[in-house]
Amino acid sequence: MRKIAIIEDSVDTNNALAGFCRSIGKDIVVEQFYDRESAEKAIVESSYSLIVLDIELSPERNAGVGILRTNIINHKTPVMVVSGLDPSLYRGVMRQLDVWDYMEKPIPPDGQEFIEMVLQVLRNNGAPNTEDKEALITYDHSTGKMRFKDKPLNIPQTAKSILWRIYDRRGSYVPYAGFYELVKSGRNPEAIRQHVKIIRDALEEVGESPEHVVVIRMKGVQWQDLVNP
Repeated sequence: MRKIAIIEDSVDTNNALAGFCRSIGKDIVVEQFYDRESAEKAIVESSYSLIVLDIELSPERNAGVGILRTNIINHKTPVMVVSGLDPSLYRGVMRQLDVWDYMEKPIPPDGQEFIEMVLQVLRNNGAPNTEDKEALITYDHSTGKMRFKDKPLNIPQTAKSILWRIYDRRGSYVPYAGFYELVKSGRNPEAIRQHVKIIRDALEEVGESPEHVVVIRMKGVQWQDLVNP
């Protein structure tokens, strides 16, 4: 059972986000909050798999920042911020308070991008997922250790983050821009391809095919499951 808290003062937006989360699976329990006081009380008393948070909660412009601090003091639950504010205004604060991801409003009506981001955070946080019982790649975020079929991969941290994103979003390619937040410098396709080369070389070093990681010309990078002959 995975429990998600939605903290958003707009009833319509709150209901929409809650609906998207519930659509993920029957094991998802969603609790909805519309103000800082009730949200902070719940965060102190309960443990969540994910918190979806708006920064502005009437009447406080920065109520969400206070909630982030409360979360850090207590359970340190992964937080995904969904806000209409310019992320550059809060990027430093959010990094300091361990926000996992940020999405700008308005959320598209189909909610697909939001759902994908929620799934990514849940997977990265080690939430149970029946689809991943026989995962080829495992990544322990607490130790930084990554394995392919239980073989340790000797690659830098940035390459691990890139590989995990590729694998986590298997079934569709990740555009180059989807990696830029993971690198400190060289935020361009050529630099990302250099990291991909490191990943492919590491796969070969453990006796696996580098063709699991495929560069799609002019678009991005995709994970490819290979069928044994």
